[in-house]
Amino acid sequence: MEKVQAADSAAQQQYAATRDALSATELIELADCADLSCVQLYMKDRDNDFVHARKGEFAALHRSIVTDTAGNEFVMPLSTLYADVNPQASWRLAHTLHRKQTGDRLLGEFQQLGFAFVDSGYFIGGGLKGRQARFSSPEYPGKNLYITATYHPWYMKGLYNNKVTWPCYVFEVYKD
Repeated sequence: MEKVQAADSAAQQQYAATRDALSATELIELADCADLSCVQLYMKDRDNDFVHARKGEFAALHRSIVTDTAGNEFVMPLSTLYADVNPQASWRLAHTLHRKQTGDRLLGEFQQLGFAFVDSGYFIGGGLKGRQARFSSPEYPGKNLYITATYHPWYMKGLYNNKVTWPCYVFEVYKD
C-alpha cells in the first residue's frame, strides 16, 4: 500500500504548481500581445501553474495565506493575470500579486533586466486608484513597466469583485 501511495504522490508532483507568479521575461513577452487570443495561447503553455478562470482571467494554481490590513487571513491564489475584454476599453493586461515579497522579487527581476525608475504619476486609465511608477530599460526599447500598490487592482472582476482589504501589487508592461 505504501508503494502505491508513494507512486501516486510522485505522479501527482508533475502536476503541482511550482511558482506563484509570472516572471519578468514572461510579462515582457506578453507585452507583444494585442488581443485576448494571443494571451490565451501564451498562457496555455503555463497551465501547470495558472488556470484559465474566465474570459480574460487567469489565476495562479498555487494557493496560500494572504493577510489583509485587519490581520484576517485568506487562502487565495498568490497572483492573477487579467486582460481587459470589454469592447469599449483600451487594451490592458495586468499581473496582480498579493504579497509584497512576491512583488519585490518580481521588481528585482525587472531591475536585473535593466529596468530603472523613470517617473511616477497617473498614467494608465481603467480604474487603478493609485500612483504608478514607470520603469524602462535600454535593453527593451519601446517597452515600459508600470507598477502600482493599490487596494483597487481591477474593478469588479473575479477576486476583486468585493471590497479588497489586502494590498495588491500590479505589474503592467506595454509597448509604446
